[in-house]
Amino acid sequence: MQTHTAFTALILAGGLSSRMGQDKALLNIQGQTLLSHMQQLAFAAGAKQVLVSRNQAGFIHDLAQPMLHQQGPLAGILASLSHCTSDRLLVLAVDTPLLTADSLQLLLNAAANQATYFTDSPLPCVLPVSASLANQIEQQLHAGKRSVKQLLDQLGALSVASSASELLNTNTPEQWQQCLNVLAHRRDYAQA
Repeated sequence: MQTHTAFTALILAGGLSSRMGQDKALLNIQGQTLLSHMQQLAFAAGAKQVLVSRNQAGFIHDLAQPMLHQQGPLAGILASLSHCTSDRLLVLAVDTPLLTADSLQLLLNAAANQATYFTDSPLPCVLPVSASLANQIEQQLHAGKRSVKQLLDQLGALSVASSASELLNTNTPEQWQQCLNVLAHRRDYAQA
């Protein structure tokens, strides 16, 4: 099932990785970095453009204003909106490598022209790109509210059922090992 409406994907890779003990975006997964894996996943799902929010050289940085800088995923989304070349934005966390292109296409196809997310997690999500979205995120951040779920609620986002196992968030070495085990099992199953 392929989505036919153009979209931009954004990978949020600016976290501190403090529970992992090392930069999650640079973890090795099947011979590549986790960041590269997620970029390939976004293109496999049909993205025409893939952006990366990461406060390092060569990537999109949070806006410099104090209330908009280093304020988590919403700050990354806000800074990336001006770089979008389409009117829909698929937002992915770098640390959800078990997602599949099929699941992302399901989310995108359900989205139509509204915000959409999987029931068990606010990320990934699809957001309609507009000046009003940027204003809404900026107001939320100025109010000290950094929650993506809260933004989705304010947008009246559609919740879509998903496979909870694909939404495994790899924040710790134990979760990372669990992820690698699942991927190895998938690979073995596909080869059988």
